[in-house]
Amino acid sequence: MSTTISINPITRISGFLQIDVEIENHKVVDAKSSGLLFRGFEKMLLGRSPLDAIYFTERICGICSTAHSVTSSLALEDAFKVTPKENDLRIRDIIHGLEFIQNHLRHFYLYTLPDFIVTPDIQPVYSQGNYDLRLPDKLNKTISSHYLMAVEYSMLAHEALAILGGKAPHNHGIFVGGVTEKLNSSKYIEIKSIIDKIKDFIVNHMIEDVYTISKYYNDYFKIGAGYGNLMSYGLFDSYLKKSVYYVSPSTLINGELNKFHIEKITENIYNSWYQGETLQKDMQLENTVADMDNPQGYTFVKAPRYEGYAMEVGPLARMILSKNYENQVSMMDRTIARVLEAKKVIETLEDLLEETAYEDINQDIYEIPNRAFGVGVTDTTRGALGHWISIEDKKISNYNIVTPSVWNCSPTDSEGIKGVIEKALIGTEIQNISKPVEIGRIVRSFDPCISCATHVITDRMPPLEIFI
Repeated sequence: MSTTISINPITRISGFLQIDVEIENHKVVDAKSSGLLFRGFEKMLLGRSPLDAIYFTERICGICSTAHSVTSSLALEDAFKVTPKENDLRIRDIIHGLEFIQNHLRHFYLYTLPDFIVTPDIQPVYSQGNYDLRLPDKLNKTISSHYLMAVEYSMLAHEALAILGGKAPHNHGIFVGGVTEKLNSSKYIEIKSIIDKIKDFIVNHMIEDVYTISKYYNDYFKIGAGYGNLMSYGLFDSYLKKSVYYVSPSTLINGELNKFHIEKITENIYNSWYQGETLQKDMQLENTVADMDNPQGYTFVKAPRYEGYAMEVGPLARMILSKNYENQVSMMDRTIARVLEAKKVIETLEDLLEETAYEDINQDIYEIPNRAFGVGVTDTTRGALGHWISIEDKKISNYNIVTPSVWNCSPTDSEGIKGVIEKALIGTEIQNISKPVEIGRIVRSFDPCISCATHVITDRMPPLEIFI
């Protein structure tokens, strides 16, 4: 006999993600990932000046706001036919890279570790309800002390970001044509000092901590794999003098590595709460309307596909595609790859900082066209992010955003292909159905951008509420 469990919300930050799993003989046999929050940012932009898109889309998320300012700027530059100076691109990437650092520090210590350690007294409740805590007391105390240190270092990353971005989150330093702030000697010294401090913490504490967790929870290398199809839009890769700082646009499908081609992306809304064509083949003109009357719908998240495949995006995808990580795909590999990527990104920031000249900002003159289309794609903290813009009469006539969490948290499509997280959950052995810690650990390994208190409900037990 099967048991159905609903966990809502499941994340420790940003939004409302519900996971429904069907369990037979302690094994997940089916899973659904449901995004329950509709915000309508794309609709807010209609009729506005295209330049508004940068600051509006930044407000989608306070953790990864720079991701949207970068990607929106890329879409506008494509529409306006503007090419930023390479030195300005370096400053833009420094701002973006610092956002990676604050995100990865927070995700590992604040959103992942509470699943595996007894946390500091400031956050004791979830640890007391977690039956699967394996670390010896001494190691637990050591890693627990780093929990609070990570808060400080993530704050420092935002301070460095604000030096060039004006403020954090929601920077004002990234705009069409490049950036609004130049680098000088005093800013260099401030940023370099902060980077050095954070790098020391990552190298001497964070990496050791994740390998300690993996040693005591090595069974998590065997669960949460999913399809193993990986994708990146590229990151820190647009320079003439050094063609790829990190990862180029690429895919890994059924073990075959290929270049990424944007025209192969589609969106499917068969199981989503929207009206419109089930299969959206033209991302530029995609225009759906929210509709909770869709009889088979169970989420506001759409189902993007690449050549019809559900693709995993994020740090593990980037690290494997760039050959910086050579293990496999699993819950624990995802967690390790994110920590190792923090080191890779901070080393890239060191390179970018050294190669950035102290020269004045020099943007090209441009006009908003009467009619144009633009697309901007890049990888961000959680994975592949794309913005598509259409302009009519100098105003935004259509705007389409596909975030990394849309790729990873997508529903089953009209062809019956499960979303990435759904597939990663199926087959997982659940040791204690009343406290299914395995589900939360797998889902949170994707760093989904969604919220804060978890309610576990089954059809055979009273509700169990866990505050996290």
